[in-house]
Amino acid sequence: MPLGDAYHLAVASYYGMHFVLTWNCRHLANANKVRHLQVVNSELGLPVPIVTTPDLLLLETNND
Repeated sequence: MPLGDAYHLAVASYYGMHFVLTWNCRHLANANKVRHLQVVNSELGLPVPIVTTPDLLLLETNND
């Protein structure tokens, strides 16, 4: 995972952001990376933001 992606996830986790929006499905919005983030954040006692793409977030918002 590139350093910039790791930084964004670290900041979002530390400050308790609910979402991280990205178009980067290769490094961020990918099931393997999300599982890894859950494990690491759990060990650190940090919340896990939902990592998603903007279009998926809008789709969920419009269905509510």
